[in-house]
Amino acid sequence: MSALEYFSYIAFFVLGILFLILALFFVLLISRNLQQGKRVRQKIAERVESLRMSKMLKALGLDFTQYLYTVPLHQINDSMNKCEQCATTETCDEKLQQPHIEADEIDFCPNHECLGKFSQLSKDNQ
Repeated sequence: MSALEYFSYIAFFVLGILFLILALFFVLLISRNLQQGKRVRQKIAERVESLRMSKMLKALGLDFTQYLYTVPLHQINDSMNKCEQCATTETCDEKLQQPHIEADEIDFCPNHECLGKFSQLSKDNQ
């Protein structure tokens, strides 16, 4: 074997090890991002559950977990802020006394557009 062949084998071996290290780094990075995303969604879920919004999702017959993982986080955050600042809480409480509500019955809600779209999306996916 010539020196060039030895060099080629060594270079191939070193590149293989570097590729393996890089692949492991990406696996660890992705795993950490998934765990962090799960923690963020858990915190958001706790916040949503403390609002009327969770009751509204249930009254509309919408799956809470699907909502958390389907709707972009910035939209959920906007919806939570709207719910917290809502001026129609009395109307909302009255409506939430009903066991089931249709999306077209919540035009008083500042989140009616977002919840209506999610409701339609849920129906389309069934």
